[in-house]
This record gives sequence, structure tokens and C-alpha cells, in this order.
Amino acid sequence: MQQKDRSARIALIFFASLLAGTAVATFFKPARTPAYVSPAHLRAVLELASLTDTSRALVVGYHYELLKRYAADGGADIEIRLTGRDRSCLDSLRAGVVDIVVLPYEDSLAVDSVLVSTPVDSLSVWLMRHDEHAGMRALNDWIGDWHRSADYATTREAFLVQYNPMRGGARTRISPYDSLIRAHADSLGWDWHLLAAVIYQESRFHIEARSPRGAAGLMQMMPAVADRYGVTDPLDPEANIAAGAEMLGNLIRRYYQVGDNMTERYKYALAAYNAGVGRIDDCLRVARLLDVDTGYWFNVVNRVLPRMQDETTLATGAVRVGPFRGDETAYYVDRVIEIYERFRRICP
Repeated sequence: MQQKDRSARIALIFFASLLAGTAVATFFKPARTPAYVSPAHLRAVLELASLTDTSRALVVGYHYELLKRYAADGGADIEIRLTGRDRSCLDSLRAGVVDIVVLPYEDSLAVDSVLVSTPVDSLSVWLMRHDEHAGMRALNDWIGDWHRSADYATTREAFLVQYNPMRGGARTRISPYDSLIRAHADSLGWDWHLLAAVIYQESRFHIEARSPRGAAGLMQMMPAVADRYGVTDPLDPEANIAAGAEMLGNLIRRYYQVGDNMTERYKYALAAYNAGVGRIDDCLRVARLLDVDTGYWFNVVNRVLPRMQDETTLATGAVRVGPFRGDETAYYVDRVIEIYERFRRICP
């Protein structure tokens, strides 16, 4: 009997010790490291100028999207810049001014004093500072997970298997930004195909598009206009589309009493988006002097635009901005409407 009691006490002591040890181990066990670790704010540079000339793929837009996803998965925000063809930010990376530099992938790529990621879609590599070993491991894990993710194939196809939407038959998508375009077109009360047509004509859906005059982004807004509409990052698709949609909405309201119907109001808004409000207002003043029916943009194109450089017209004082040839704007309006009709046919 005493032997049984002694055995029971030993078993009880052993079990209690085991529970205590487990509790202590649990208490001191380090917290699980998040899958993707990054600073609270990341600074990234896209050095992809050598890949931006192709019209077959939206390479810059794709990497912008991936950088945004990587930062979001790490609970960080990110600032993304684009460098020109003759600039490099590797020294800035080494100095800690930026955190990530994205370069085109080459088998023979040799970069000293930095860490190089596994290739992303055989298109690019992402570079980090030489002492960011933990960050690079996390990044490589993230790239692997991205390549295996459920939406990888559709996202990659939307950006990289680029097609000419003006050719071919029916399709389910016009651009990678269809959901944004639909949302902001709805806020205008517009058919989303029309907003998509404006973006296609302005930038062919390239977020890095920049005109010789300095217009930038999907909606090709001039810097002063972008500032007015709160665009701080011209590469940001959502900010660009939101600002362009708001601007077009304001133009529709401005010319609502001018056009005889919504199609004609769209044309006036498009003309002002291309040429500026001042020049279109000049055209309307001249039209009134000539007793031209401004309810239809066609009348302005045929009877007013040819006179916008005449000395006699300028002498009336109705032209306040200056001579206006207008051929480019007339073509722009016709082209956007043509693309709009095409988009309506090929994509529901």
C-alpha cells in the first residue's frame, strides 16, 4: 500500500513538473514572426525605363501593383518613384535613402554591395541593401507566394499579356483598371466605356505615360491641374482616375446647358479636357457672334474652328486666350467617341 502511494506521489510530481515546464516554455516562446516583415514606410524606385517602350505590356503598372501589394502584406505604406533612362538609384539604395530598387532581370546582372531577389516573372529583380538579409528572405518568400497565389495568373495576364483593344472580338476586360474605371464612372453617372476610352486615348493604360508638355499618368493631367485635384502621385492609378473623373464631371456640368443632349455634352467636356476651358469658351463666344447653333459640337468644328485664327475674328475681342487651330481637339473628340463605341461593342 505504501509502495502504491509513493508511486502515485512520484507520478503526480512528474506531471506537475511537466505542466510547469510547458507553461514556462510557452511564456518565453518568441512570438511568431509575421510572414512579411517591412518598415512602416517603404521607399521604392522603379528603374524600368528599358522596358517601358513596348506597347504590348504594362510592365511599370504591373510592378507598381506588386510593390503596393508587398507593402500592404507587411502592414506598411510605400512611396514609389520612377527613374529616367539615364539615372540610377543604386547609390541612394546603398546610402539608405531608398529601400527597394527594381531593375530589369538579366542572367548576367552583377551588382555589388546590394542583395538581389529571385526574379519576378523573369522580368525584374528587386534590390535591397547589403545588410537587409531578413528583409530579403521575407521578400523572396513573398515572391514565391505571389507566383503560387490564386489571383497571380489573372493579374499577370491583365498587365503583361497586353492586347490592342481596338482589334479582335469580344472580351471580358479592357484594362487592368476596369474596376476602378467602373467605380469612378458610376460616380459621374457615365457609361464606364467612355471613361475607359478617354484613358486609352490619353495613355494606352500606361501609368508612366508623360507628354512633352509635362502631362502625366493614366489621365495625362498637367501638374497644376493634378495639384488642384489632389494628385500627389502621378503613377497612382486610383488617384489619377479619380481626379480625371472629377474633372470630367465638372466639365459636363459646365457645358450642360450648351449641348442639346448627353452625347453633345460629352463632346464639349472632352474638347475642354483636351484644349482647356478657356479655348472652348472662346469658341462658344465666337459661335454666338456668328449665330452658330452650339447645341451640336459638329457645328462648332465646321463653322467656328476654321475662323479661330482669322484676324477679323481676333479683332472682335471674343477670343481671349489667343488663336486656336483646333484640329487636334476636333480629332481628339472624334477619336474618343470612336474608341467608346468600340469598347461598348467588345466588352459588356
